[in-house]
Amino acid sequence: MPYDTFLRTSAWLGRKIPEDATVVIAADDPMPALLAFFGALWTGGRPLILPSPHAAGGMEQFQGQVRRTLGVVQGEVVLALQDGIAVESPGVPVVPLPADADGYDTLAPGDLPESAGFGGDTVAFLQATSASTGDPKLIGITHANVCANLTTIERRLGRNGGERLVTWLPLYHDMGLVGMALLGAFHGWPLYVMKPIEFVMRPHTWIDALSRYRGTLIAAPTFGYDHVRRKVAPDDVPGCDLSALRTAVVGAEPIRFDTLDGFHRRFAPAGLRAGALVCGYGMAETTLAAALAEVDAPPRYVLVDPVGVETGAPVRLLGEGVLGGPPPEGPGIAVFSCGPPLDGMTAALIDEDGRPVEGDAVLGEITLTGPNIAAGYLDPDTGSPRPFPDGVLRTGDLGFRHRGELFVLERRKHVIIRNGRNHLASLLEERVAGILGRPVQEVMVLDADIYDPGSEIVAVVEHCPARFELDEARRRALRTLDLPVDSLHLARRRVIPRTTSGKKRYHTARRRLADGTLRADTTVALAGAR
Repeated sequence: MPYDTFLRTSAWLGRKIPEDATVVIAADDPMPALLAFFGALWTGGRPLILPSPHAAGGMEQFQGQVRRTLGVVQGEVVLALQDGIAVESPGVPVVPLPADADGYDTLAPGDLPESAGFGGDTVAFLQATSASTGDPKLIGITHANVCANLTTIERRLGRNGGERLVTWLPLYHDMGLVGMALLGAFHGWPLYVMKPIEFVMRPHTWIDALSRYRGTLIAAPTFGYDHVRRKVAPDDVPGCDLSALRTAVVGAEPIRFDTLDGFHRRFAPAGLRAGALVCGYGMAETTLAAALAEVDAPPRYVLVDPVGVETGAPVRLLGEGVLGGPPPEGPGIAVFSCGPPLDGMTAALIDEDGRPVEGDAVLGEITLTGPNIAAGYLDPDTGSPRPFPDGVLRTGDLGFRHRGELFVLERRKHVIIRNGRNHLASLLEERVAGILGRPVQEVMVLDADIYDPGSEIVAVVEHCPARFELDEARRRALRTLDLPVDSLHLARRRVIPRTTSGKKRYHTARRRLADGTLRADTTVALAGAR
């Protein structure tokens, strides 16, 4: 669909939406969701895309999302729902969205509205956070936030047009909405969109589309690249050609060496360059991107000693390298550079007492300021965004600077403290996955009770074969880690709770362990093993 037709169709749909309303959108197909999103913008409204019942895990979960949303927003609310999706919300108008674009009428030429809201610092849309450390919150994103972010992303990419975007990312997530759909629309770049479920069930279709449409720009969380490198064989995409792919942004969750290296090695024969992979850092609170590594250069990493990392103290670096070079050796964990902050953004580090952390390779909590920082979380009492104190976003992420670039280690709440020492969950998962010979995305390590310094250290492994052998050597290796694992929970199906973007939800897993609803097929007690 040409952008001109798309805008006219969305403007026609906007006539069915009251002005200055919050428009809650749910659709299984990307086209009706995008048309409703832009239709709301034409009216000066505030669109919010939620996962559909299918994506949310069922009608009960979807209904709960809608109820929570209605309890936070103020003023008039409209539900824009794809045909076939129904919700019990008495008194809330529903705008039906046909799945097929042919189901919409279009405006006559020249009938486009002259303006679309107020722009500037007014809220353009609402975005739900990924909820990796708690319940989802609603963020107010202003027009100025979006324009600043999309402008600086294009500037960092160093492109002069000619991009072709190919995406499977869900539009209810900031990377899918801002990083792909709005980026394409803002710059007028061709955008090829597929359903997320199509990618999950048949990941080769993404690679096939990249080859067929000569895609030049993609973005995905680590999960996406790992899913492809594990599930897609060269024979699945005969004649695949990825030589046109200039930028493949990786972010949204810890970036694993095995994932990037495996993806690159799998598709290097098809023309994929190591320099096409670009690591980034951001979140809904920063509209999307806060930092992005250098493009056209192989991703750079350092090897971090995972033992005894403390905020305000130096991180022990054991080596460094670049993707495509010799693989890392030794005990260190590879942590990739996310590059310097985007233009206008400032990244600083603080210790546990909020004092500035200075120096190269010194660990601290990352704080961010700049035009990309959202207006704030919605205040349920007023329905308006509550600004971050002094405009400073405390991200809750631990990281360090090295040679002017930002390296992100872990969420603060995913740090396990034992005997006065900090242990990073993601780095422990690398070790446990290596011992068990399982993909790190299918392993979770956590303390059973964050308030009890003597609680068990638990490892959860999903998609585990029924005949998986936990021999004595593996038991001993798990017990002789820097932080020994006390119990192992093995499940043949998916049991690790995740956010809509694929991040592991440690607090939910901890609760399910406590109430017995995290259902493993086998539980192995390791405490006392030698």
